[in-house]
Amino acid sequence: MKKMKKLLCMVLVLALAASLCAFPVYADETTSQDEYPFVFVHGLMGWGERSDLDGILPYWGMTTGNLMKYLNSKGYESYAAQVGPLSSAWDRACELYAQLTGTTVDYGAAHSAEKGHDQYGITYATPLFEGWSADKKVNLIGHSFGGATTRLFLEILANGCPEEVAAAKAAGVEVSPFFEGGKGDWVYSLTAVAAPHNGTTFIETCDDATALVTDFMYNMGSTLGMTNLKGVYDLQLEHFGIYQKANETDLQYLKRVLGDEEFMSHNDNAIYDLTIDNALVINDGIEIQDDVYYFSVCGDDTHYSKITRSELPDSNMFIFLKPFAQMMGSYYNKTTAGGVYISKEWLPNDGMVNVISGLYPFDSNLQCLKQDGSIGYTYYDGKSAKNFEAGIWNVLPTQNYDHLTIVGGILTNTTSNVRTLYLDLIDNVTSTYTTVQSVPAATVSWSLKNFFK
Repeated sequence: MKKMKKLLCMVLVLALAASLCAFPVYADETTSQDEYPFVFVHGLMGWGERSDLDGILPYWGMTTGNLMKYLNSKGYESYAAQVGPLSSAWDRACELYAQLTGTTVDYGAAHSAEKGHDQYGITYATPLFEGWSADKKVNLIGHSFGGATTRLFLEILANGCPEEVAAAKAAGVEVSPFFEGGKGDWVYSLTAVAAPHNGTTFIETCDDATALVTDFMYNMGSTLGMTNLKGVYDLQLEHFGIYQKANETDLQYLKRVLGDEEFMSHNDNAIYDLTIDNALVINDGIEIQDDVYYFSVCGDDTHYSKITRSELPDSNMFIFLKPFAQMMGSYYNKTTAGGVYISKEWLPNDGMVNVISGLYPFDSNLQCLKQDGSIGYTYYDGKSAKNFEAGIWNVLPTQNYDHLTIVGGILTNTTSNVRTLYLDLIDNVTSTYTTVQSVPAATVSWSLKNFFK
């Protein structure tokens, strides 16, 4: 009897050992989610850590202290990517891919031919960080037009672009892995901050101001594009010929590019993509990925006036944004060239982006749907326990920020408020992390059954 008990004990121990062998396999195959880096993508006319300007005036935390340094000090691996300040969502998405992989920008043979610019852009000698893959996913955070950039980037990364694959093969050039798709699982989350998902009436109603500011930034960027100043603020428009050529003097370069209307005269730029009509065209081609966590937060720094029957800027709004906020706050009962009706829902804004546009992206049918046809967004009240879902837009409570203070751009918000906002945004992402890699019951059952065979 004793011998039988010992034998049964040995059998039980060996069976348990066999079933537990699955655990280290699961642990070794997956990089810890705590190691997933956060990559921040700036908006229109912005810059990243590649710019010398960032060391003096960081885009993320301009007046409240470098946000990237702060987040890294808190243990969150964070990087500020840099894409074309005035470039289209497509071109910026291609630049982001090249930057993350440490390769030469490929804008696509078909796209480049259609838009009339070079297929290849600048070369990134090293990736933004090492090891980006399905095992080391990335968390994307995009401010303003950075939201459209990251959404289109994820779409191409996941589903590719058959037209570009075919065009590259027809031209006899190598197909960029970016356009082949199949890498949607390289992104863990996407957070949009004050992003004009559906365009902005800023473009519709402030067209003179838009042209003035755009021309100023283009001319300033072109001037700083001289070889000895290029690192300060880079337009990244080499594919349009906006760079100082060999043996070209500073004066010759400036005469050639300053006031050149060719870049802004076509539809391959951010201003065109920020129109309501074209923003919805872009949205039509972007799917919500089932396994990615989506978050959006927008600002509203206006209030309704019964006297003017419009939205007026709050007193704390940055003074230079107030005229735009007021114009946007009274722009309604209009119809875009593409037939989109601008109702009073478009009035609340942050000085550059309408609240209705910052909540979640909708298509040309004014719907936000998942791939299965169900509603593609849900609202979070900011008070309940965080239990976010993947594959749907988790809309966070709207903040009382204008378009610049939400990135720490103006002194009207304290350092504490800005940093707390981004710590909370990061906490939203990390709250979805799983701390223990569980083993399916079927795995254990299989081990026990096979042991006793």
